[in-house]
Amino acid sequence: MPRAYDRHTMTRAEAETEAARLNRDRTADGPWAPHHREADDWEVVRLIVPGLDLTRPTGAHVESRPKPPYPGDPRPPGARDLPPGYR
Repeated sequence: MPRAYDRHTMTRAEAETEAARLNRDRTADGPWAPHHREADDWEVVRLIVPGLDLTRPTGAHVESRPKPPYPGDPRPPGARDLPPGYR
């Protein structure tokens, strides 16, 4: 179950801004998200779900090089489809 952030009345924009700030500066487990309570009342809640976490960039990501083309079968065309032992 989400736990509420300790601020009582927020607008949607305030809740989204506060959730983004808490996600940037967080040290606790679980990401923060805005939650609509009623009418124009919003709050910021921390989502606590096993395995749910925000991923952060870890540095420069390098693309892997394309693999070289697979070499063709070196056997003559007539011998490619023969079962083992028939040569």
